[in-house]
Amino acid sequence: MVAKTKSASVNVRLYPEVKSEAEKIFAYHGLSLPEAINVFIKHACHVGGFPFELRGVRWQDPDSIAALEECKQIEAIPGTYKRYKSADDLFAALDSDDDI
Repeated sequence: MVAKTKSASVNVRLYPEVKSEAEKIFAYHGLSLPEAINVFIKHACHVGGFPFELRGVRWQDPDSIAALEECKQIEAIPGTYKRYKSADDLFAALDSDDDI
């Protein structure tokens, strides 16, 4: 395989707050902003359009991320939580006198 030299460039003007938020999101996944843009463009070329639906979930705040991480840690300890097959099963357990 012959190594290709990157020689094309794109100049994009962004609102500073949008750029900052995007850099944080991509850094979380180990990418710089230029690397993330390159991944996006390569994937768009591969699929022949946008590589995702044009809707999505907003980036979560640090408190939500910390809470999710805490849940993962608790879940990893056997016997520290109970699962239910349905909401009805959960509510039945809550209404019973048994320990949950």
